[in-house]
Amino acid sequence: MDYIIRRRELKDCEGIARVVTLAWNETYKSIVPDWFLEELKINEKERAQKTKEKFNEKDNHQFVLEYNNEIVGFVNCGKSEDEELDNCGEIFALYILKKCQGNKLGRKLVNTAIEELKILGFDQMIIACLKGNPTNEFYKHIGGKYIKDGVFKRLDLPENIYYFDKI
Repeated sequence: MDYIIRRRELKDCEGIARVVTLAWNETYKSIVPDWFLEELKINEKERAQKTKEKFNEKDNHQFVLEYNNEIVGFVNCGKSEDEELDNCGEIFALYILKKCQGNKLGRKLVNTAIEELKILGFDQMIIACLKGNPTNEFYKHIGGKYIKDGVFKRLDLPENIYYFDKI
């Protein structure tokens, strides 16, 4: 599989919004309400535009996965907002379209985020994953240790928090 991983650019906002819409609809059908998945489809262009307006090159810790000149995944990382964990990085989003899963690309995106977090001065990180999402097994497989329950505030849904020590 011929792919590249590169830092997000302003021109990528539409592709990232499309990946969010498709990935959520592929993964979360029985986990989140249908109205939310439909809303993602309806407001995709608006989300892309808002992302463009907020784009800040200096605070850009997002990387895209391209396959055949198409964005098929991305990872976003930075300082964790979890107040219980001092000086901890976090992967806020990791999405890969189903058609490109199973090729170790998820691990490559995680490794890219880890390298970015190290540059930012972090040596540990967390990842949150909605309960019921099959990706929970991936996070355990790559060394994540479940440490606590969390809440995905936007939909008030339970999630698992995985901790990675010494990244």
